[in-house]
Amino acid sequence: MTTVLFRKDDLEFCVSDTFEGKFLLSLLENMKEKMRSETWDDYNEVHHCCKIIHEFSRTPGLVMDFHTLRRGEEQLGMVIITHGAIPMDIYARSGLHISDPMHQVALLNYFHIAPEGRGNGTFWVRDLIMPMYADLGYTAFYLKTSHPRAFPFYDRLGAAMTGRIRSLRSLALALTAACFFLSMAATNDVALITLVPFTL
Repeated sequence: MTTVLFRKDDLEFCVSDTFEGKFLLSLLENMKEKMRSETWDDYNEVHHCCKIIHEFSRTPGLVMDFHTLRRGEEQLGMVIITHGAIPMDIYARSGLHISDPMHQVALLNYFHIAPEGRGNGTFWVRDLIMPMYADLGYTAFYLKTSHPRAFPFYDRLGAAMTGRIRSLRSLALALTAACFFLSMAATNDVALITLVPFTL
């Protein structure tokens, strides 16, 4: 079932507990743009995304939420968030080591946005997706990515988040997010050792 979380002008930010093939259209549009500009970085993006979806759909207790950005019927973006019985062996092979209790972890597995939807990613993740999972009781938000070109987006997201600290809750979210972002470049232990002193 798809639920509209937020409307902004003619855009709808949605979440669904069921995968639909049309969600991949934003990925295909993004790939076409990369081919036009000759900035190709992964020839198997659709395969990788489908593999994640199929593999996880067979994992008992694992929950996948499909966040989509759309304009009418046009699919502009997709984010896959997993939580529940997250299979640690899959992530350990990719270099992601989760140190938080699994019942508190929400994991961003996949993020793609079509050229027509760009400029909405930070708002989408920072202001809609992360608070949704914080309200559901998740205290750790991890990112799994293999694309170094994604890092500038997450750097901008981190900078934008730190400018919004106005309460103890927003401070806690910002520090959690900082640990989340730092753990992409370093190990989780380094991220924690670096950031824990700021909480004292």
